[in-house]
Amino acid sequence: MSRDDALQTRAIEIVHEGRTLRGTRHGPEAPKAHVLFAHGFSANRMGSGRMIVDFARLLAARGFAVVAFDRAGHGESDGAFFDVNVPDELSQLAAMADGVAGPLHLAGHSLGGMELATLAGRRPQKVASLTLWAPAAASADEVARGEILGRPAGRIDAEHPFDVEGQALGPAFAAGYEGYDPYEGLSAYTGPVHLHHGEGDEVVSPQYSRRYAQAWPQAELTLYPDTDHGWSRLDARRDLMARSAKQIEAASIR
Repeated sequence: MSRDDALQTRAIEIVHEGRTLRGTRHGPEAPKAHVLFAHGFSANRMGSGRMIVDFARLLAARGFAVVAFDRAGHGESDGAFFDVNVPDELSQLAAMADGVAGPLHLAGHSLGGMELATLAGRRPQKVASLTLWAPAAASADEVARGEILGRPAGRIDAEHPFDVEGQALGPAFAAGYEGYDPYEGLSAYTGPVHLHHGEGDEVVSPQYSRRYAQAWPQAELTLYPDTDHGWSRLDARRDLMARSAKQIEAASIR
C-alpha cells in the first residue's frame, strides 16, 4: 500500500431520520478492516487538536479504513445542538455502523465512548473490538443529580437553554437519560475491550473506566498519569494512539 493510498480521504454522508449526517472516510478502498470513531459531546469528527484525524491517519497507514461522522447538531451535520440527546445519538451510531458490511471496530471518546459501549451490548455481532477513551458514563450520574458538565442544570427550555461553551442545549438532553443505564446489557458483548483513561481527568473520573472493566472481565484498562480528559499532552496522546492502534490491529487478526 502506497503512502497516498493510506492518506486518502473522501467525504461521506448518510441520511438518518431526514437529517444528513456528514463524515469523512480515511484510508484505502480495500482495507484489512473498518473502524468507526465516535466523537465526544459538543465536539466533531476532527477531535480536539485534530486528535481523531491523527488517529485515523495512523490506522490508515496500517491498512484500516476509518469512518468518522459528525452526529446531528455537531460539526457539519444537520440538526440543532439544542436537540442533542443520547437515545437519538445511539440510533445515529447504529445507522453509521450498519453502513459498513460485516463486523467493525468501534472506537470512541468521552460521550461517544459511552454510547458505543451501549451499542456493543445491543449489537454484539457487529463489533470486532471496542476501544473507549475516557468513556463518559459520569454524565448519567450528573443528570441524576440535576447537573450537566458539573454545573447545576436548573430550568431548561427554549427561553432558558443550557450554555455549553456558547451552544444552546435543550431539555431533551437530560430527558434522554430517563431509564438509561450506561452499564446495562454490556455483558452481551464478549469481544476485546480496551479502556484508556487519564488519571488527571477533571471531566470524567477514572472510576468510570474501572467500572466498565468490572463489567467486562476481558477488558484491558490503561491509565495515563497526569493526563487530562482530552490527552492534551503530546507524549500521553502519542502513547494513547500507539497503544490503541496496536490493540485494534491485534484484534483484527484474531
